[in-house]
Amino acid sequence: MRQKQKDKGLIETLPMGYYKDRNTNKVCIDEEAADIIREIFSLYIQGYGMTVIAKQLNARGIRSPEFYMRRRIADWKPNISKRYLWVQTAVKRILTNELYIGVMVNHKTVSNKIRKTKSAVPAEERFRHPDFCDPIIEESVWKQAQYLLKERSENNARASSSRRIHRYCGIIKCAECGASLIAQKRRWNGKEYVEYTCNSSHRYGKAYCTPHRVRESQLDELVLFEIQGLRDHIIAEADKYDNIVREWNRKKPLYDQQIIQHETKIYGLNREIEGLVIDRMNDRDRSDLYTRMIEERERQITELKKKIAECKVFDRISREKHKSLKRPRRSLRR
Repeated sequence: MRQKQKDKGLIETLPMGYYKDRNTNKVCIDEEAADIIREIFSLYIQGYGMTVIAKQLNARGIRSPEFYMRRRIADWKPNISKRYLWVQTAVKRILTNELYIGVMVNHKTVSNKIRKTKSAVPAEERFRHPDFCDPIIEESVWKQAQYLLKERSENNARASSSRRIHRYCGIIKCAECGASLIAQKRRWNGKEYVEYTCNSSHRYGKAYCTPHRVRESQLDELVLFEIQGLRDHIIAEADKYDNIVREWNRKKPLYDQQIIQHETKIYGLNREIEGLVIDRMNDRDRSDLYTRMIEERERQITELKKKIAECKVFDRISREKHKSLKRPRRSLRR
């Protein structure tokens, strides 16, 4: 079994959204279930938590993965188990399953039958098989969901029941006391807006911390300003390396000629050193003079080699930098 997992990938039970064609034995997409998977990713990216998503799906009468995976529920289980209800863990399993972007991952855990334990295998030692099946989720959506999963876990971002997690929850801190700024909805002149305030001041009063406040729209403007500045910087850097590469291409024949000249000089200096070594052996009375002459030529060879290396390294680094900035610049100019 381990060899099959390593060679071409092995799956015993397909997750919700897929089924295996009995005639072709090919893994196919179940479009009805796939739409639910896409909606779960969309809701999570919009800011809804996993528990809220599960409640929404249950309220609409959408059945859980157990129903689509055709699992038989034991008779002794309570009736509520037979209603195929969603729970937070089912949503999390969907959000973290790489099969939804077409990647099969095997050898995730290792079992010890003697000690009756199961341990996780490091990510770099697992067997990964890209393009194992057709993806349900786009890779960009998947990466965004994984980023949010990590960020919300680290920042402990939470929201009230049935509400969205606001985009800056758990990220911004009070400069005075270090507490997180919490989001609150406000109304003014018939308009609703989101405002962030210090959690310490909100819970314990002004005596504990100053009630710092900032609107979400103001934070959006600051973030957009920083992103635009970064965008302009990347484009300017890419244009600069465009000019460097263009100038290098124009002067490249001259540099190639200089490299040949330097290599010719090095060859001549090495021949001179060989002659000086022989002369020093024949004229031991002036060996110190020959030694100084040899050291001088060795110093000249070192400087020439350094110049040759600088020319070659400059060409390589400028091209690599130009290549690394080319794709981001294209995307940012759209």
